[in-house]
Amino acid sequence: MPDIAYWKFGKGQPLVLLPGFGETNEMWQEFVPPLSDFCEVWCPDLPGFGESPPLLQGYALPDVALVLAEWLQLHKIENACLIGHSLGAYIALEMVVNSPATPVGLGLFHSTAFADSAEKKSVRDKTAAFIEKHGAPTFIQSFVAPLFAAKNREYFQADIEALIRRGSQNSKESLIGYTLAMKNRADHMETLRQFKGAKLMICGEEDSAVPLASSLKHRQAVTAFHQLPDCGHMGMFEKQADSQAIIRQFMASLALNNQ
Repeated sequence: MPDIAYWKFGKGQPLVLLPGFGETNEMWQEFVPPLSDFCEVWCPDLPGFGESPPLLQGYALPDVALVLAEWLQLHKIENACLIGHSLGAYIALEMVVNSPATPVGLGLFHSTAFADSAEKKSVRDKTAAFIEKHGAPTFIQSFVAPLFAAKNREYFQADIEALIRRGSQNSKESLIGYTLAMKNRADHMETLRQFKGAKLMICGEEDSAVPLASSLKHRQAVTAFHQLPDCGHMGMFEKQADSQAIIRQFMASLALNNQ
């Protein structure tokens, strides 16, 4: 039985928000309320992050996806829409492949269906080595602020500090495990193309983690594509109202399709 920490809010169409690398479900606390009047929003911690215990067998993304699929079954979360931030969307794509209950909607929130390039894999190795040498708090301190567009960092300093505080509590073992899992993940562009449900992509025009040029290559593979101006990798903070409106519209379209 999967031991996944989570919170849920609201009633209606199930919406599962999966956090990204080094993040916890607390990141969604201010984002969720405007969605909860017509969605039952579930916000889990990924295994090994936040309050969810680590996976004993490691963090290969198909294994993480299976654990979360079992968690969905345990709580009878059916006909759900999965929206993942960055790493969370990598896992959501794996869940499309591995979950016995296919989601009705899929969202990539500052993420990609492509596998890592050779250059990116080299960066992952360097990241893992840095975490091993310096530990989780030092890594998270250097990692979080650059996720925001440079022009936005001063305004969102309190959010950055909160993300650093929460992320620093994750173990270096989990951070390294997910870093290497992301490096070794499969390419899921064909998975995205073939998925029969509704598909959403939200990208930031100033995202340094997932460049806009890469995001634009997904446009023909999704049913709803949105790019956020003046936004880096953290649209749930940098463009909160816009992102909420996009997801509300997307969830409303799911409701109409399921009538």
